[in-house]
Parts: sequence; structure tokens; C-alpha cells
Amino acid sequence: MLRKEIGIDIGTTQISICSLEGALLLKEPNVAAIEITTGKILDVGNAALRLHKEAQGHVQLCWPAWDYVVKRANVLTTILRTFLRRALGRTLMRPHAMISIPCDLTESQINAVEDAALAAGIGHVYLLEAPLCAALGVGVDFSVPVGQMVIHMGASRTEAAVIFLGDMVAHKTTPVGGVQFDAAIARYMRDKYQLHIGLRTAERIKIRIGMVADHSDIRRLDVKGRDMQTHEQRIVTITSDKMKDALKSVLVPVMDVACAMIEETADEMRADIAKGGILLSGGGVLQGMDQFLADFMGVRATAASNADTAAAEGAAKALAKLR
Repeated sequence: MLRKEIGIDIGTTQISICSLEGALLLKEPNVAAIEITTGKILDVGNAALRLHKEAQGHVQLCWPAWDYVVKRANVLTTILRTFLRRALGRTLMRPHAMISIPCDLTESQINAVEDAALAAGIGHVYLLEAPLCAALGVGVDFSVPVGQMVIHMGASRTEAAVIFLGDMVAHKTTPVGGVQFDAAIARYMRDKYQLHIGLRTAERIKIRIGMVADHSDIRRLDVKGRDMQTHEQRIVTITSDKMKDALKSVLVPVMDVACAMIEETADEMRADIAKGGILLSGGGVLQGMDQFLADFMGVRATAASNADTAAAEGAAKALAKLR
């Protein structure tokens, strides 16, 4: 087939592109490097991060996050155009794409995303809510008549949804995700150790030792930051068993959304969820989150092995179903 068909997950901090066959074609940061004096977009993705590091003071980063996508649609267009070229190479025909979007976008935001995708070179754009894409991506069978619950955790929001025969019968969203987890770790380092660290360092801590379930395999990590009193560089060794304390305050809204979803679900579907458990997906899923959720709610929870790319993979599967 000459025309390429793809699934795209446009996340707050990351964009993933998958083929209909399930191959991950691209996964890069959803960011552009912009020259401060001219406003010119210099590069996007990983290259933009490198450029910003090399030319600090001359280049600023722009993340066209969902909350601002209407104002930054031109930046999103450039990012998508570049990523499509990197993922697909030269194509004779404009590709068709299914794009995973959050449940709570306004009509103007939805229109802005669609316009940006068309301007980037996509021939036909389909949109589908992220929990449905993620459910398909982790292998949920939409043809089975049972209630299934998915919690999709992104960088800036967590979406809980109950799905029945491919439709969302209920969903709730809370503005908590990976970015808020990073900020919580940075606050913890400041309050507990009087050490100032940046959000990228906090993210590294989260990825390396960000366990939120009780565990015996204690991991250690040396963290360099600036002493809050002396303003000099200092190294602190932290352990994974402290991360639950660092993150528990921001986990409360996630637990609240999950519990509210269960409480508002009909008895028949609640029984289905109790039997089938809860599926976790998204790049914001923390290590041990499945066990933490299971302990809190008394319902089995499973974190998908492909959690960070499930939405893009599911978007591709959804597009394939339209053929």
C-alpha cells in the first residue's frame, strides 16, 4: 500500500507514532527549541533538548501542552511535520492517522489539534479518547460484553474509564501525572534535605528509584543539587523506600478518581471489574503503582508492559478496525 496509516499519541511531554502492524516508529519529546531573539523554531524533539543545553540563554523550549495547544498550534504543526518525516520518510500519499487525545479537551482544543495535524501533512485525521486507545493497546478485547476499567496516567493528567463493548460508559479525569510526580520529588528533596534540584533531575530520580509500593529490594541513588543555605553543590544519597513519602500527597487525587469511578459504576460492571481487575497504562505509571492501587482498593491491578506506548499502539489498532 502506498498510503501509510499510523497511530499517534500526542502527549504533554512525548509523542509516539506506531504503524498498523504495531511497530514503534518514533518516540520523542513533544518540544521545540525556539530562538529567543527571532522566535524561529530551530529544531524539535531530542535535538531541541540538546540544542537548548548547548545554547543556553539563546534558545528557549516550547512544550505545546494540551492546555495551551490553541495558542501554540503552529509549534505543534512543526513538531508533527518533522516527526512524520522522521518516522515515515518520503511518502507519495499523505498518511492517514488516528490520534489519541485526552477526554477533557475543549472543542477549540480538539479543532486546534485536528488543524495542526492536517497542516503537518496528514491526509485524514481521526481522533479517539486516550483511555480507549490505551485499552486497545494493552490488549483489551472490545467484543467481550464485560465491564473493564482502565486508568491511563500521562504527564499532566490521569484518566480513569470504565469500558463496555468499546464504549466509555463513564470516565473521570484529574490533573495529576508524571509532571506533578517530578515536582513532588523536587519538593521532597528541598524540604527533607534542603537540596534544590531541577525537574529533570527529579524525573531521573522517579525513573530510577520511584517505587510507591512497599518493597525489600532497596535501591540507592546519589543526587547532586544546590544546598539551600550555602548555595554550593552537594550530593545526597536517597533510597527507593523514601519515594512513597515523597509521592503520597500527589497520589491521593489519583486514588480518589479510581474510587469514584468504582462507586459510580453499576453493580454488574463493578463485579466484572472485581473479577478482571484494573489495567494501568501511560508514561506516568510509577514503579509499584499496580501493587499500591491493589492494596488501597482491594482490587487486582496490572501495569501494562507497554504502558508508555499503549495509547499510540491502540490508536493504530483502532485505525485498522476502520479499514
